[in-house]
Parts: sequence; structure tokens; C-alpha cells
Amino acid sequence: MTKKKNKEVQIQNPIEKKKQRVLLFLALLSGVALGISFPPFPLGVVACFALVPLLLIFEFTDGFSRPLRYTYITFFVLQLISVYWMGGFAHAQHAMQMFGGALLILAHPFFFFIPVIGYLLVRRTFGIGYALVALPFIWVGFEYIHSIGDLAFPWHTLGNTQTYDIVRAQFITFTGVYGLSFWIVTINAIAFYLVMNIASKRWMITSKPAITTAIIIVVIHFIPFIYGTAVLSNEQEYSDKVRVGVVQPDMDPFDKWEFSRGDLTQQLIDQSARLIPDAPDLIVWPENAITFYMMHPQNTSFRGMVDDFVDETGVPVLTGLPYMKTYPEDDAPRTAKINEFTGERYQSFNGAVMLEPHREEYDYYGKIVLVPFVEKIPFGDLFEFAVKIRRSIGIGGWDVGPDTTVFSFTDTLEQERQFGTVICYESVYPGFVRHFTNRGADFLVVITNDSWWGKTPGPRQHLQMSVFRAIENRRAIARSANGGISAYLDPYGRILYETDLFTRTQTVLDIPVSDQMTFYVRHGDVFSKLCMLLGILPIVASAGERMRQRMFTTQNKFRKEFEDKK
Repeated sequence: MTKKKNKEVQIQNPIEKKKQRVLLFLALLSGVALGISFPPFPLGVVACFALVPLLLIFEFTDGFSRPLRYTYITFFVLQLISVYWMGGFAHAQHAMQMFGGALLILAHPFFFFIPVIGYLLVRRTFGIGYALVALPFIWVGFEYIHSIGDLAFPWHTLGNTQTYDIVRAQFITFTGVYGLSFWIVTINAIAFYLVMNIASKRWMITSKPAITTAIIIVVIHFIPFIYGTAVLSNEQEYSDKVRVGVVQPDMDPFDKWEFSRGDLTQQLIDQSARLIPDAPDLIVWPENAITFYMMHPQNTSFRGMVDDFVDETGVPVLTGLPYMKTYPEDDAPRTAKINEFTGERYQSFNGAVMLEPHREEYDYYGKIVLVPFVEKIPFGDLFEFAVKIRRSIGIGGWDVGPDTTVFSFTDTLEQERQFGTVICYESVYPGFVRHFTNRGADFLVVITNDSWWGKTPGPRQHLQMSVFRAIENRRAIARSANGGISAYLDPYGRILYETDLFTRTQTVLDIPVSDQMTFYVRHGDVFSKLCMLLGILPIVASAGERMRQRMFTTQNKFRKEFEDKK
């Protein structure tokens, strides 16, 4: 009997091992397909079928633990391909940056367990049909939730794979980028249903159901293209324009903090002076172009250098810089830090300030959406020990800015212009950026410092995110990056001009201004919130049904035991 059992195990093991190899291959295939769908690869169409191998895995595994193990592999591979550069490992000069990058690669795949568990619950309870219908709603609901809070990271929103296809992207003026995610997951679900039926031999490839399903996939794939073509063929002509100068100083992101303050400021002024013959209405310097608290009274002489340039040329300058706001002792926020030399209570922001000709007053903007770990410890303000560390020695990064500032200036034609300034990572958040437009911004400015990432996909990926912000808001964007890629985008997401990486340069371009309010600007994430609601409902129903079945089984068990005893 024992020999027979051992023989069965020996026969089963090779079969099980072969099955595991097939499942591992499918998980890797799905991860690679997702990874190459994101910029800089112009292969967004691959995303429309990248989830099919993962969905196949779920059909050949039971329970939840095994599917989740393969889910982790899939999204770990995605992280390795698309955001390996975020840790700054090429430089290896910033410990928190490397820690944050490593944590992202290793821990972020766990977040994708949320939509997968939701899908599996519905699949195991109500069957494959209900589950596939629910999947796009579950997925988009997850993406929306994952764009909120200290652990938000919407970089891998599936819609971001389509930044090279601006024709199909035009409908996101209604839905935001999440509409593209819904479209992608819908195609994946239908494609999986087709593959599953053909693989199980329920359908022949040439059968009517298979051909009909394939036609549905093609139609859904082309509907956004048809709409986008109609929009672009009837696009609005913008006669009203503003001339924006962009400075790209290309300073080493690590060493520049040790530069002489006077030399650093003078270089920025010298580059800006080369733009004056082209008569810009506004000159933009990148994120932390100024590396010290220039607006603090101690640095009046350096601010005076910029003020003199602005007054002489009559051109306002927007610059990224650290910004300090001081408080009286009895009025300081709980999280305010303490200056170890003066005892002064203050908050520090990764900020932006605009200096205007012959005007002492100025507006400032403090970055609101901060990079986890690098700029802000997640939930650090909630824990008293973290607050005490920040108050005593200033560790813990930047403070969260108070509000979305819309800057205003008068151009060379004496027209008032308004714009919103988005700092670096904030440009990834569609629901956040729309607030600037909703408050009256005629165009948008993105200031960033992508030089941390070297010649990796990072700078290109980050630039491509702005394509969708331009479309969603129907606003032109001027982008100033320390080492590139600086660029100009029109309101339809086309990149009008871009600089080369790691070159010291400056450029001027006329960009359209607009007061058009898209549905997305006016109403925000109505679509994604609706998806979230419609995705939660089947999950709750599944959980309730499983609980009911378990209670029914338990009652039957007790009844049987009682009858047996009787």
C-alpha cells in the first residue's frame, strides 16, 4: 500500500512541478508586459492584454494564497522594469532616497493584492461572468483610493501606459486618466474571456462566439480613437498666448547645495538674461533652483540680486526654492521645527515664489503632495515621537504646504495672467492638479528636479505624465527641469518642444492660455468615485454570501450532530 502511494506521489510531482513552471511563466509574462507598457516604451497597446496571463493563473489556482503569490511576482517584475531608478541607486548618495526606492520595489506589489482579492471574492462566489464585469470597476476604484493619503502612489495607474497615444486619450477631459484604466481593464477582461473559452475548447477560433468577442474587442479599442480623432480635427484655435521662458541650469542635484549662494544666483540670472531679447512675459526657474532660504531677512542681498534683474528687465521670475515660515512661540503649529541657533519656530516648504517688477510683496506656494520617505515620513505628523524629532533637530523633511496658490502677473500687453505651479511629484496626481485650473489658472507650470535619476527612464516617464494633465485641464504647460527634460505642451497633450537631458540651456516659447473648464476640472473624480462604489458593492455582496453559506453549513452540521445523538 505504501509503495503504491509513493508511486502516485512520484507521478503527481512532475505534473505539479510542470504546472508551477507554467504559472510562474504566466506571472512573469504578465509582469514584463505591464512593465514595457509604461514610458519610455511606446508600447501602451500591450497593457490592453497584459493582465490576461494573470487572470489565467487565477483559473488554475484555488483559494487565495497561491494566486496572491503569483500576483506579487507579477507586480514585483513591473516595479523592477518601470521604477527601478527611483531609489537613486546609480548615485548612492541619499540614504532615505535609496531606502524609499527599495521599499517601493519590495512593498508596493502588496498594494495590488487589494483589487485581486476583490476580484477573487466575486469570482469564487458568483462565477466568472460577474467577476469580469466587476473587474474594471474594482480596479479603477482601487486606483482612485491609492491616489489618496500618505501611502498614495498613482505612478502605476494603468492609464499612464497610454501617454504616447494622445488621440485615444482625449476623452479623459471627462474621466481623468482613470477612464483609460477602465478602458484597458475592460479589454483585458474580454480578451481573457476569449482566450479562456478557446483554450478550454468551448469555442473554436472560427466559431461565431469567438469572432463576435474578437470584434467587440476591436470596437472597444477603436471607440476612443474615433472620438479623439473628431476632437483633434475640430480643435480650438488659441489666438491668446503667453510667452514663457524656461531656464535649465543643469546643476548637480547633490553638489549644488554646497555652491556659493552668490555664484548660484548669478548663474540663474545670467541664463535668464539671454532670454530677454525674445521678450518673455514670464521666466521660470526649476524646483529648488535656489537652494537656500532666499526670502528670509538674513538673505536680503541675494534676493536683491534677483529683484534688480526683475526690475531692470520688467519680467517676473518664478523660482523653486526652500521657503521658511516663522511663528511666534505661542502660535506655532505642533509640527513646527526649532532653529538650533536662534530658537525660532518655523515650518519649511519645498516651495515656489514669484518676484515681480517693482513689487516688494510676493506670493508663495508650498508643495502639498510630498514624496514618501524622501520628503516626508508617512504619517509622521501623527506620532508624537516623530514630531519631537522634527521639532528638535529638523529631521523628517518638508512640511505640507497650506493651499494651492494661483500666481498672477501682468504680461507685456498689460493683460493679467494666472497660472498654477505644480512641483515635481505633484504632477502625477490628476485630482490635485485640477484644483489650480478650477481656481482660475490660464496655464500650468511644472517645476522639477529629475536629475537625481540620471539617464534612466525616470525623466521621460515624469515628463509623459504631464501629457495627461494638459489634456484633463485643457491647459498648456511650461515645464522647467533642473537637468531636463524641460518642455512645453499644448492643451491637447502634444509636446511642442523639449530639451535634451543634462544640458545647460534656456528657451522661450509662446503657449496658449485658456479659460475653458472641462468636465473633469469642474467635477473632478466623479467617474472614479462611481467606479469605486460599483466595485465595492459586488465585493460586499460576495463577502455576505460567503458568510451566509458558512452559517448555513454550520447550522446543518449542528443539526446533523443533534439528530445523530437523538
